[in-house]
Amino acid sequence: MKLSADSKRRFAIALAGLALAVLSSPALVKGEYFTIVLAVVTFNAIAVASLTVLAGASGIWSLSHPAFIAIGAYLTANLAALGVPIEACLLIALVLGGALGFVLGLSAGRFSTLYFGLLTLAVSLTGTEIIGRWSAVTGGDIGMQVPPVKSWLFGMPLTDAHGASLSIVIATCVFLVLDWVVKGARGRRWRAIKSQRTAAMSIGLVPHRENALAFALSAALATSAGVAGAVAIGYLDAGEFNLDRGVMLIVGTVVGGIGSLPGALLGAGFLALVPELARGLRDIAAFAFGASLIATLMFLPRGIVPSVRDGLMRLRRSRRQPAAAQAAPVRPPSTAAASMAQITALARTLMPRADATLTVERLSVTFGGLKALQEVSLTVAPGQTVGLIGPNGAGKTTLLNALSGYVKAVPGSVIRLGTHELTTLAPHARLKCGYGRTFQHAELFEELTVREILLLAAASRPGSTRGHSADEIADLILDGLALRDVAGSYPKALPFGIQKVADIGRLLAAGPQLVALDEPFSGLDADEARHLQAILAGMKAGGVSILIIDHAVAEVLAIADHVVVLDFGKVLATGRPEDVRRDPRVLSAYFGRAGDKLFDKVIHEQRKSA
Repeated sequence: MKLSADSKRRFAIALAGLALAVLSSPALVKGEYFTIVLAVVTFNAIAVASLTVLAGASGIWSLSHPAFIAIGAYLTANLAALGVPIEACLLIALVLGGALGFVLGLSAGRFSTLYFGLLTLAVSLTGTEIIGRWSAVTGGDIGMQVPPVKSWLFGMPLTDAHGASLSIVIATCVFLVLDWVVKGARGRRWRAIKSQRTAAMSIGLVPHRENALAFALSAALATSAGVAGAVAIGYLDAGEFNLDRGVMLIVGTVVGGIGSLPGALLGAGFLALVPELARGLRDIAAFAFGASLIATLMFLPRGIVPSVRDGLMRLRRSRRQPAAAQAAPVRPPSTAAASMAQITALARTLMPRADATLTVERLSVTFGGLKALQEVSLTVAPGQTVGLIGPNGAGKTTLLNALSGYVKAVPGSVIRLGTHELTTLAPHARLKCGYGRTFQHAELFEELTVREILLLAAASRPGSTRGHSADEIADLILDGLALRDVAGSYPKALPFGIQKVADIGRLLAAGPQLVALDEPFSGLDADEARHLQAILAGMKAGGVSILIIDHAVAEVLAIADHVVVLDFGKVLATGRPEDVRRDPRVLSAYFGRAGDKLFDKVIHEQRKSA
């Protein structure tokens, strides 16, 4: 059986860890100094890895990790004295650290980065005080000796002589867990929320819960560093778990490379070896840490390992491809590649046929004293396409954000999809009711490839996948929307038109029955607009309910069954496209008294350019 790249990488991690653990055993290594240095590097690698993955995958920084490391260390020392084996100590530490981390992590999604950083700072300072004062458990400022710890796995009591081997075994398990989580579906969720929190909620992700899970995993793994360190060093000093240690972990994370597991190894080696090399030289270690951090931030802002890896990849590409090929832009998909018939078949395969009516009644939104929307009412019947147009400042975006739950409606407003009352629901809960949306600027997840974005959305579908796996759904969309050539590309590398198509692909993968499109035609050239028109026409034929909000009047009138016109937050006109097109109030709102001829001219020019 052929192994995937992920499986090969994990097998290599496991094999390397096992070999190194055996080679560092007391039977083969007699030098105590080498064993201690190796153990210090290894349990530092665990601590840095727990933080670098948290920062890299979720964008969360923490100064509280020394407190979690202390939990693992002091728990091991106290339980070992009671005869509890190391395996049970590790399990208890993981559970306790994870539970405390989850509670603390719930605040990450509710506070700004600054305030959450201050919260973790407070946790670190509180931990230092507890360690210093709870002498019965920690030994206070004097510290405490760690007795030999029984082990079921090793079949013998473990002392500091076994510290390197134990640390390597734990580190190997930690690295395997982190690689599996971060490269998998959960890691995609965390990176999506990190890059586009609002768009992540539109496909059903719950940011504060995912942040809490990320922090819980990071905190739990940090406690395992404390378990390994307690055995490896054999003595616990309160000074090793203070705020300075938290700052050093951040230094190791930044220098090695945020989000990089190999970078965690490099960062840990840096933290462990610099003081050793500078031993006896006053303040040299602190100077080295500071200078290295400044140099990394200035010249290698992504850290050493990611920067070196990216440089090697660019060098490899430059040798394989001619310069002209490198400069060639990505071409947008052709309209022939995604015909209306193909999109219709795709919509019928992936999206439920609409059976619920969107009802908006008396919708009002205020911002302070400003009335952005006033008593707006409209309906979108099952399978109907409704266009929402209006001059700049009319309230179109506010209405869409109210439908999506991103702004709060005035009490008494009604937003209902079938039997589901959306007004009181959180944004992430509305997809489960069949409501989905796109964004004016696409708002794709910049740290995920196009295929990964589709996989994430498919995995978040509220209803049945109709017999298709997430991988199959992603493949259907890549082929149906002519995105196969850019499946492995990141959004920033794509033209804006393809980003718009990918945004609709994300919506198809999520599978709502009603879609609200935020200015889908804005920023597109004529070819891209025609391609998008074919996609929307195919979705309409597939039975999907569509609400289009756009400035492109001609495109909206060409596809809509019904049109609603907003002006100054109120419904100005509503009706069939041909009726709205001749409504004097609409003409006046757009162009003043000369509106009739100007409106016809604008529509003619838009259709001609398309």
